[in-house]
Amino acid sequence: MDLGRVAREQAKKVLPSAAQSYLRQELPAWKKHLRRNQSYVANALSARAFTSALRSPIRPKTVVWESFAGNGALCNPEALFRAMIDGPRYAEFTHTWVLSRKASDSAFLTEFAGHPRVHFVDHKTPEYYRVLETSQYLVNNATFPTDFIKRPEQTYLNTWHGTPLKKMGYDIADGAVDSRNILRNFMSADYLLAQNSFMTEQMYLSAYRLRNVFEGAIIEEGYPRTDHMFGPGAWVHARQVLRDRGIDAGSRKVLTFAPTWRGESFSRPDVDVQALRETIGALRRHPQLRDWVILLKAHQVVYEQLKDDPDLASVLVPNDVPANEVLALSDLLVSDYSSIFVDYLASGRPLALHIPDVHSYSDSRGLYLDIEQMPGPVSTTSTELLDNVTRILAGGGLDEPFPAAAHRYRQLAARFTPHDDGDVSRRIIDVVFNGNEDGYRVRRGFRDGRTRLAIYLGGMITNGITSSALNLLSRLDPNTYDVTALYCRSDSPDYRANAALIPDHVRHVVRDPGLLQYALQASMDELVKAPDDWRNAHLADAGLWQWEWRRLFGDADFDAAIDFSGYSNYWTRLMLHGSAPRKAIWLHDDLRADAEREIDGERPHRDNLYGVFKLYRGFDALVSVSPGLSRINAESLQEFAPAAKFVSARNTIDVERVLSGTDQIRFSASDAPTMSLNRLTDVIAELGRLYSYDTVVAEASRQQLVSTFISRGNWTTFVTVGWLSPEKNHARLIRAFARVHEQNENTRLLIIGDGPLRGELTALTQSLGIAEWVVFTGWLRDPFALMAECDCFVMSSNYEGQPDVILEARVLGLPVVTTHFGSVHSAMAGGGGLIVGQDVEALAEGMRSFIRGEVRAEPFDGGAYNAEVIGEFHAAVFGTGTAARPTAREGVPNRR
Repeated sequence: MDLGRVAREQAKKVLPSAAQSYLRQELPAWKKHLRRNQSYVANALSARAFTSALRSPIRPKTVVWESFAGNGALCNPEALFRAMIDGPRYAEFTHTWVLSRKASDSAFLTEFAGHPRVHFVDHKTPEYYRVLETSQYLVNNATFPTDFIKRPEQTYLNTWHGTPLKKMGYDIADGAVDSRNILRNFMSADYLLAQNSFMTEQMYLSAYRLRNVFEGAIIEEGYPRTDHMFGPGAWVHARQVLRDRGIDAGSRKVLTFAPTWRGESFSRPDVDVQALRETIGALRRHPQLRDWVILLKAHQVVYEQLKDDPDLASVLVPNDVPANEVLALSDLLVSDYSSIFVDYLASGRPLALHIPDVHSYSDSRGLYLDIEQMPGPVSTTSTELLDNVTRILAGGGLDEPFPAAAHRYRQLAARFTPHDDGDVSRRIIDVVFNGNEDGYRVRRGFRDGRTRLAIYLGGMITNGITSSALNLLSRLDPNTYDVTALYCRSDSPDYRANAALIPDHVRHVVRDPGLLQYALQASMDELVKAPDDWRNAHLADAGLWQWEWRRLFGDADFDAAIDFSGYSNYWTRLMLHGSAPRKAIWLHDDLRADAEREIDGERPHRDNLYGVFKLYRGFDALVSVSPGLSRINAESLQEFAPAAKFVSARNTIDVERVLSGTDQIRFSASDAPTMSLNRLTDVIAELGRLYSYDTVVAEASRQQLVSTFISRGNWTTFVTVGWLSPEKNHARLIRAFARVHEQNENTRLLIIGDGPLRGELTALTQSLGIAEWVVFTGWLRDPFALMAECDCFVMSSNYEGQPDVILEARVLGLPVVTTHFGSVHSAMAGGGGLIVGQDVEALAEGMRSFIRGEVRAEPFDGGAYNAEVIGEFHAAVFGTGTAARPTAREGVPNRR
C-alpha cells in the first residue's frame, strides 16, 4: 500500500487547498527523514549485534563463505566448499553462506536449502555480523566490510579472484584510497591464496605493499576454482549444470565470450551493451560456427545490467553458474584482460583475445601484460575477430596459424597455471583446515629488516601539521624505514590534494567509520568527563580500542606507533593501543595555552585536548618540535606525565620542493611548441598541452603579481606566509608595516595565506590607508616561487611550535625579521636574520633595519639540517642516544 497516496487522498477531503499544497511540499522532506531514521535504526541494530558478537565465544568448526559481497556462491570459495561439504573428515563442520538479495533465487541456494549443516545469511544484516565475528573459519574471494574485525581465534583465508592482468592497488594512479579496504582485509588474513608466484610478488607484496606488514602465509598451490575444469566427469557435469539452467549444449562444441568489466569503479561498472550484442551477433552469424553453441559469460558485477536484455537471453550464462564450469566445456575462449583466460591456459585449448579498447584501456587502467605478450591473436574489430577465429578453426588450434602466440601461450601457462591440476582444493583445505603445511608451497616471513613505523598524519587539511607531516615522510629514508601513514577518508579537494603529496613508497591506511563508532564515541565522552588527575585514563576501555586497531591494521605489527597530530583523543587513544612496543605523540604548540585559548568567548579545543593530556602517561615519548617548546610543555603539563617523557625533535623541511618552486616552468626540446604562437588562443592551447590548466593559471597569476606589485620600480617587498588566525598576529605586522611605509613609500607587503581573520585584516589595511601597498594572495599550494621574488621574510607570531616557514625562507636565501617566541631560536640557529620584541614598534624597527642593509641572509644547508633532524626523530621515538632537550635560554611565548 502506498501510504503517501492514501494520506494525500484523505487530506483532500478534510484540508483546505493551502494545507494540501503545504503537505505536497513537505512530503519529500518527510520521506527523506524517514529513510534517514530507518538507516539509523538499522545501523544501531547492526552495531549492537556486532559488539555483542565480539564479546561472544568463537564457535568451533564453523565456516563463513563469501564471494563478491554475497553476489553468489562463486569462484574459489564455491569450489572449496564443494570439496569440503561431503568429505567425511569434515562431517562435523557447519557452513554459513553469505548471499545478498541479488542471489536469493540462485540454484545454489535451492540445492542446499535443506542441508542440515548449511545455512544462509543476507549481507550486512545483524545476523551476518553475528556469524562473521563468531565463526572459527572465514573464507572470502574479495573483502569483508569495513566494520569487520578478525579476532585472534579466527582463521581467515582470502583467496582473491584471479591472477591480475590489470594493474592493482598502488600500481594504479591514486590507487591507495580505493585500495584501503582490500589492504585492511589482506593484513587481517591468516592465509592469502596465490595462483602463482607472480601473484605473490606483483600483487600481494608489491601492489598492495604487504611486505613487512603481512604476518600470515601465502599459499602458492593454484586456484581451487580451476578444479571444475579437470577430471573425467568435468565435461559431462558442466553440460548438465548448463542444461539445468536452460542452456542445452548437447554434444556440440562451445565458444565462450568472457569479457571483463570496464569503468573506474568495481561497484559501478560501465557496460556497452550494444558492443556486446554486435560481437555476439557476429560470432553467431559466422559460417564455421553455425553448429557451435555461443555463450556469453559476463563478469559478475555487470550481470544485473544484462540479464533482462532479450537479444542476449539465449546466450547469457546465469551469474550463479561458476565461470570455470563454463570453461570446462569451452572448446574456444574469446576474452580480453579478464583473469578468466589465465585459468583457461591450464586447459591447453585455444584462445583468442578481443580488445576493441586496447589502447584506451591500457592508458586508463594500466596493464601488467602488454599486447605483445598476449597468449593468442588480438583483435580490435569484429572483422578481425572473425578472421582470427576462422584461422584457429582451420588450423585446429594456435600452432599453425599463430605460432608466436602459441609459444607465448605455453610460456604463460607454465608461469601462471603450473599448479592448476584438478586437485587444488584438497591441498588448500589440508593447509587451512588441518594445519598441514609440510610439502606444500606455503611462504611465510615477509620482513626485510627495515624499521616499521605507523604514523597518524592528522586531518590532512592544509595547515602546519600537514605540511610538517608530509615533509617528514619525504625525508624518512625508505631503505631504513617502512612507513605506514594513517589518516581518515574524506572527499574534500584539499584533503585529496594533500594525500596525493604522500611519497610513493609510503603505505596508506585510510580509515572509514565502522560499527564500533558508537562504542568508541561513548568511550571518548567518558574520557572527557573524567577528572584531570585520572592516572589510569590510558588503560580505560583498552580492549575496545585494541579492537579498533585490529579493524584498521589486522595482524600487522610495527616498531613504533606515532600520533603526529596530537590534537584528537580518538587518534591519540588509537595509537596508544596499537601493536607497537614504542608509542610517541607530537606536541606542535604550547598545548596548555591552546586548550585555554578563547575564540568568540569559547574554548573550542579545551575538552578534546584535556582528553589527550590524560592519555600522555601511556606514551613513551612526548615530542615537542623545538627544545624551548619542550620545556614549556613539560612545565605546563607536568601533572599529566613525568618530565623525562618530554623530548624534542625539530620538523624537517622539503628542500627540493621549496627550490623546485623557484625553478620556473620549462619544457624539454622534445616538448617544444608544435604550432605558431602568434595568436593568444594558440598560446593557451599549447600551454594546455604541456601543463595542466591549473598550473598555467597559477603561473599567470604569479607573474602578474610579480610584474605589477613586486618588481615594478625600486621597491622593497616584505612577505609573510601563514594561516590568518589570532596567534599569527598579522594585525601587528600590518600596523608595523604602516609605520615603515609612512617613512619609506617604496615598500610593499605581501601576505600569503588565508583564514578566519582575512576580512578583519583587509579592513585594517583600509583604515590605516595602506590597502594599495598590501596584497592578500589567499592560500597558495606552492608559495615558494612568489616568496623568492620578495626581499625580506617577516613573521609576527605570538608563538609557534616550530616556524617551518622561516626555514623555508632561509632555504630560498631570504633574510628574516621575526618576533621573539619560544621556538624561534631553533629556526634561526646560525643567524640569517633579526629577532625582535613582540610589539609593533620593535617589529617596525626590525623592518627598517633591513631597509638600511643591517639584516642579511646567511647560508643555510637544508640537507645537513634535515640529517640532524632525522637523528632527533629516531632518538625521540625510540629513546636511543640523547634526544634534543630544551635549553634554559630560550624564551617563553607570549600567552595573550
